[in-house]
Amino acid sequence: MEKEQLLKQMADLTEAVKSGHKDPAVLDWEQVKDQFSEQVKQLVNEQVQDRLDRQPARKGHPVYAHGVDKAIVSGVLKPSNRFAPMVKHIAAQGYYTDFTGTKVKAVDLYMAHKVIEKRYLLSTERGRNISPPSEDLKMALKALTSDGTGTGDELVPTDMATELWEDVHLSNVLASNLQRIAMPTNPLTVPNALGDVTFRKGTENVATTASDPATANQDLTVTEHLAEVDWSYSLDEDAIVALMPAVRQTISRNAAEYIDGFCLNADSTNASGNINYNDAAPAGDEYYLSAGQDGIRHLWLVDNTNQNTNAGGDALTDADITSTLVKMGKYAANPREILCVCDVDTYLRGFLNATDSNAPGSFLKSEADTGFSIIVTGQVASYRGIPIVIPTLAPKTQAAGTVSSTSSNNTLGQIDFLNRSQWKVGFRREVEIEVDRDIQKRQIIMVVSYRVAIGCRGTRSSAKHTAGVRNILVT
Repeated sequence: MEKEQLLKQMADLTEAVKSGHKDPAVLDWEQVKDQFSEQVKQLVNEQVQDRLDRQPARKGHPVYAHGVDKAIVSGVLKPSNRFAPMVKHIAAQGYYTDFTGTKVKAVDLYMAHKVIEKRYLLSTERGRNISPPSEDLKMALKALTSDGTGTGDELVPTDMATELWEDVHLSNVLASNLQRIAMPTNPLTVPNALGDVTFRKGTENVATTASDPATANQDLTVTEHLAEVDWSYSLDEDAIVALMPAVRQTISRNAAEYIDGFCLNADSTNASGNINYNDAAPAGDEYYLSAGQDGIRHLWLVDNTNQNTNAGGDALTDADITSTLVKMGKYAANPREILCVCDVDTYLRGFLNATDSNAPGSFLKSEADTGFSIIVTGQVASYRGIPIVIPTLAPKTQAAGTVSSTSSNNTLGQIDFLNRSQWKVGFRREVEIEVDRDIQKRQIIMVVSYRVAIGCRGTRSSAKHTAGVRNILVT
């Protein structure tokens, strides 16, 4: 769907929600919510594609193009190879589009080869007759090596893993707003900017009073996230190759969702009292359980409770938002430095109905009306110039702002405001793909993992760069 058409549909739905403000019964809110959630996902996809289209035109990946050219000359990539068209298109433009419109990248062939090869190696240990990767697939991948001579050189998994990692980050709506850093060690102490320096009137031949700006460090400790994809022993090569683009896209999209969710919801409390499972002990493998610092919601819900505004179980008002921004002081001075994060219910039945006098959503502007586009994906609108994003894992909560283990208790909305320059997301490991087998289930297991950390500047108990509104009526 064209982005302009999608934005028009979102605008039409927005107007329908606003017009239903005085008589909510005229709308099927669950249908509206589902429709808008799907539109948000489509918008992210459209924004990702828009960013890809805006990249400078290049003749594919230089390593792939060089390797394929040499492979054709050397005879490694023969015209009879059924993967030859894929490889040539990947070298020329970075991907191959099949008759269904599915885009196959080099990383898809690499991942398919890895699954098939592992299945074959594991099966031979037990005397099973399972075919190895075909010569066509082997030669296709050799053509995508650094020299393409077919002499058995290693593939280029680093480049392909990077391609998968880029797909993940293009789909981020929250983490991509934060400063991202690589972590050579775990934990990593990150020096923050100096404190303020004082300028004074100068006098010739007289030394001025020196400033002694305070310095501050920020510690990042990583948490590992894992996902598993199971493959049947009997799945054939062509099916794996055909299916791999969908698997890769799903991995990329879901990894982005969970990275965003971790940045928002991370809490190191592995017991009752965790903000994401407040009245019982969470399962030990929940994605939000942090091995290091806590996330964005935790700061204003637990660490510095002066930074939260209680909407009182009533509908969201503009006054709720402005009083929250006041708590942030200088960190809320520039709307372009702030990010607003909320769940879809709070957007639909909070922001779209937030009133100044009797004008629903009077300070809300669609993305097309803001006059600028921030450098990240996922923005659906702005409120007083502040971009709004809606991560998939932003939850509805109880009145206190925490999530109950009983889902029916979580009926209220919540909003997070943060100064983007004050938060960092670190990665000790990007995407790693490992393959093993389960002999009981007769399956090949592919495990995808990464290691992520979230942290903020300053002492959390007194930090003012982040604030929030809780207890918002959205039903």
